[in-house]
Amino acid sequence: MFKISKAVAVAGLLVAISGVAEAQATKTLYLSENGNLERGMESLRQGNLEVAAKHLRRAVRADLGTERLVPALSNLCAVEYALGELAEAEKHCSKAIGEDRHFWRAYVNRGNVYKAQGSYDAAYADYSRAADISSNDLTVNALASLEADQDRLVAQAK
Repeated sequence: MFKISKAVAVAGLLVAISGVAEAQATKTLYLSENGNLERGMESLRQGNLEVAAKHLRRAVRADLGTERLVPALSNLCAVEYALGELAEAEKHCSKAIGEDRHFWRAYVNRGNVYKAQGSYDAAYADYSRAADISSNDLTVNALASLEADQDRLVAQAK
């Protein structure tokens, strides 16, 4: 059974939140804000994952434009991962990556999903791709954590 601590989930969600901030900092002018996206992000910041998921699901069905859709999909993936909805999380991260193959946060989030599913090779591939796009503390730590988990599992199997 998959179980994740709230502290780990919130730490992972910080990746998602920063992605939306980046998209919102662009110079693209939108005639109207998406209320569901705003409410979803506010719920995410407050740690109310169920409400965040509800609003983000509604938001990604709207015409957000790629610059806002990709981080919204990645955020939804992170929220669903934290809620243990791994199949849905994988689907939304994959869709984000399909929209923008250079959005490293979606690779980290999908890597987290793969890791939780026990698909270490797939997780390693996604973490590595994220690190290739943007080598930063988060991508380096994700790879190191995966390697430590694999070592621990091998030691337990002996």
